[in-house]
Amino acid sequence: MAEIERKLAAIMVADIVGYSAMMERDESRTFARVRALRDNLFNPFVSQYGGRIIKTTGDGFLAEFPTGSAALNCAVDMQRQNHAAQASSDEKDKMLMRIGINLGDIIIDGDDVSGDGVNVAARLEPYAPQDGICVSGAVRDQVRNDLDVLFEDLGDLTIKNITRPIRAYRINLANAPATRKGPVKPRSGKPLLAAGAVIAVLAAGGAWWLRGPLTAPAAATVSVSAAPLSIIVLPFANQTGDAQKAYVADALTSSITADLARIRDAYVSSPATAQSYRDKNFSAQQIGKDAGVRFILQGNVLSSGDKVRISVTLTDAQSGATQWAYTLDGDLTNLFALQDQVTNQIGNSIGRQMVIAAASEAEKRGSSPKAADLLLRAAALRLKSQTLPVLQQSEALNRQALALEPDNINALTDLAISLFRQAYNFGNQMPDAEREKKWAEVRDIGSRVRTLDPNNAEILYALGFYASKHDDFPGWRSTAEAFLAARPKSLLPYIGLANMHIALAEPKDAIARLNQAITLDPKHPPETIFTNMARARMQLGDNDGARDWCLKGTQAHPAYPNCYAILAMAYADKGDTQRQQAALADLKRTAPQYRIPEFEKPQPSSPAAYKKYYEEKYLPLWRKAGLPD
Repeated sequence: MAEIERKLAAIMVADIVGYSAMMERDESRTFARVRALRDNLFNPFVSQYGGRIIKTTGDGFLAEFPTGSAALNCAVDMQRQNHAAQASSDEKDKMLMRIGINLGDIIIDGDDVSGDGVNVAARLEPYAPQDGICVSGAVRDQVRNDLDVLFEDLGDLTIKNITRPIRAYRINLANAPATRKGPVKPRSGKPLLAAGAVIAVLAAGGAWWLRGPLTAPAAATVSVSAAPLSIIVLPFANQTGDAQKAYVADALTSSITADLARIRDAYVSSPATAQSYRDKNFSAQQIGKDAGVRFILQGNVLSSGDKVRISVTLTDAQSGATQWAYTLDGDLTNLFALQDQVTNQIGNSIGRQMVIAAASEAEKRGSSPKAADLLLRAAALRLKSQTLPVLQQSEALNRQALALEPDNINALTDLAISLFRQAYNFGNQMPDAEREKKWAEVRDIGSRVRTLDPNNAEILYALGFYASKHDDFPGWRSTAEAFLAARPKSLLPYIGLANMHIALAEPKDAIARLNQAITLDPKHPPETIFTNMARARMQLGDNDGARDWCLKGTQAHPAYPNCYAILAMAYADKGDTQRQQAALADLKRTAPQYRIPEFEKPQPSSPAAYKKYYEEKYLPLWRKAGLPD
């Protein structure tokens, strides 16, 4: 007898609205349309989201997906593209879908698939609006706010043959195409694999899978390898000696789990799976194999009075080696502030470590990598000093990925960011025509990304800087603020706003934004933190402060040239010729063609205060330092 295997999986069930009536009106045409829908919509999206179709029946199919997030992303994009494709059809002729998704246990008994998770998903599907989706509370909790869709709370539903109430949420996408300027392409990159396949069932009438267990090919039960950016957050250990303080460890576990989900393309194992390992002694390799994850995060909480020490380690589940360790001392009198500080710093640091490890493996996979490998390598480059050669390498990797997948949103967005950084930070080292060509491509890519995915937030970073160098300060502000609202725990929005405040002669506001960025990842501040802090200090007349920030910057990012120019100015202001010349030599070494940066030059509509600062203070000191115009 085959061994029975239980897995936690997300189940998606879909039904074509009015299918029976369409078959009655024109059976042959309806059959052809269903087959076209399967070939042109279902199959491409399932493949794009890392799924694999196992079985087709009539107008339905059974497929595996790697995660609940992948299933819901797939459902959202399928519904949006199908709505756009059906928009010109008569109402009675539209082939629309309802989709239900649940996260729960399934049973794999040999080749059979059954379980409560499948039944609940099937019962939720009728609650979805046409062109919409209905998900269980378990799915909503896992996905949280990572999708730019509205979840309408349906409360606790009493559904047929399920004794317990099921919390449900409805997503109405019927009006989504009004905000999209073209059909939606499947999202970029193959989603990450995780323990527990996501089972997707799309069937005519929405009930055939309830008549008995499903039979899937044997390959469906084969365990998958851990995805490169997959992690499980084990319950933090309460080592305070006070059982009443267990809530501190539990709160940190919950908030860190949720926070890690914001890492692009990361799969975070569900809290339910993590809880199954509480107070149990398993090796890292065993947990990694059972949970289907590459990394394991675990921590403990110690306290004395109101003081608390939080220690966290990140372990590679394949080798069992510690990848990263973190310790933070805090105060329990303000638990919410402490929790926010810990989760922000851990989220950014862990994302860095996971990307570095994944990119290293991607680089070893051969000379003909897939788009996902190329994007991992580009992601690792984002963690390095953003020098011109690094940005050019990033550009090349993203162009290679786009040659394989022309509509890959991540590759398009990252390409736009690498191009704007070249034009903005290093445009002073290239011919004017070359710089403007890069800006034009940033604009065109931004328009394309907004058409493919209007809810994409990262492209706002590039578009904001495009506005900044094309005399559109209101556009820069609105775009930068929208990016911050969408990504409040990323450093980039704060850095973008700091640049804007400097250009508007608001140095104190710039410093405040940069300090916010530093609190998010104090151990790895990017190079622009140092240069922008120095620029803001110079505007305030604090050239000594500018010097100090640039000295720190050259230590952290010795190949990044902008700090050397500011150092030469600061030393010239002090009459320290020896150090001034040394800074000029370092600048010549790192950027032989360096001249006044494009981002320092005023625009026609720049505030009078900035123009006055530039003409009366910045430019004279630049020339005094012996720097070329």
